[in-house]
Amino acid sequence: MIDSCPISGVRKGAFMNKRFHALLFLWMIGLAVLLTGCGRELQQRHAFIGFLQKEVIPRNSGLIIPTKTMRKKFGEYAVHYDVIVDFNTTMHEEVGRPLDKLQREFAEAMKPEAEVKERKAATIRYRKSLSEIAQKLDAELARTEERIAALQQPGDLEIVFTQAVDKHVRLPAHTLKTMIPATSEMLNKNLVLLDFVVANKGKILIKDGMIQVRDQSTLTELNQMQADIARTAQAIQAQHNEFTQQSSRK
Repeated sequence: MIDSCPISGVRKGAFMNKRFHALLFLWMIGLAVLLTGCGRELQQRHAFIGFLQKEVIPRNSGLIIPTKTMRKKFGEYAVHYDVIVDFNTTMHEEVGRPLDKLQREFAEAMKPEAEVKERKAATIRYRKSLSEIAQKLDAELARTEERIAALQQPGDLEIVFTQAVDKHVRLPAHTLKTMIPATSEMLNKNLVLLDFVVANKGKILIKDGMIQVRDQSTLTELNQMQADIARTAQAIQAQHNEFTQQSSRK
């Protein structure tokens, strides 16, 4: 039985031994690369967690946009932060700006010298635009929640990331989703009041933005409507105040 083979003068056993060491060497290189990759991921994750805890969660407004250097430091987790930034950017463009423009136009239309017809038309436009803005909010929030659900996050990051999402995505979205219907309700009450003024034009006079009423029963009914509108406005303001307080506490 031949137990050796002349391969360049090297015995079979010696060749196999060298082959084993070569494979072991390659395996060790692969392990080193793997461990290096794991170490890099851990550094990136810790850097991202620290950024969320120190720079994102404590902020009440004005999210930081990461630089290229910061994104490189966060590695793959920079994309996770993009979900929060993208939501806020879209909300600014699709909700914040339209709301601001809408409120300016409404205030202009409700100036003291405005006729009842102008006030009513402006109120109807405001209500319609609010409904459209609410639909955009719902769609963007749903899209953002889908992106969040698709993220693969280690447990330690998921806890901190959820805190950032709650403060800068879910809390403001929930507040708006609550305030928009309340504002629409107040606009509806304003329309009822305007219709009441038109229906009682012989008893009600509007001069320089002031309502003058000629009989007590009409005045009483009008005062009740105005008080109801004021209560709704106060409730909306209370919701806004609660949002501000919750945002500062988180």
